[in-house]
Amino acid sequence: MDFDDINDGLNDYHNHMRDMEKEMFKIDVSRGGPMVLGYDEFVDVFGEPNDEDIFDLTQSYIKLYMKQGDDDCIPYLVESYSKEWVKCFLEYNVRIEEYELCSILKEHLDIYEKEIKTLTKL
Repeated sequence: MDFDDINDGLNDYHNHMRDMEKEMFKIDVSRGGPMVLGYDEFVDVFGEPNDEDIFDLTQSYIKLYMKQGDDDCIPYLVESYSKEWVKCFLEYNVRIEEYELCSILKEHLDIYEKEIKTLTKL
């Protein structure tokens, strides 16, 4: 066994642990936990989100929205996930042609932008 074999084994272990942490993070978010990582922070910690990650996080976002049952919560919901994440969800759903979710996500971004403009005028 040489040094490269040991190093490869450690890299495999590290990647496995990172993937496990990412899955636990997504589980926490799906259970209504806070989205504590912005998009850039997620990339720093776990790497670029893949389609499965974006699908899972989109479902968590929509689930939380449906649970609230009140459109007054939309600006707070977008703020809690971050505008960057919601844009990412929208881009992904456009790509996979999930137009019902696209409509919801686009509406949320529009409502958020309108709320921001209203607040900056005050």
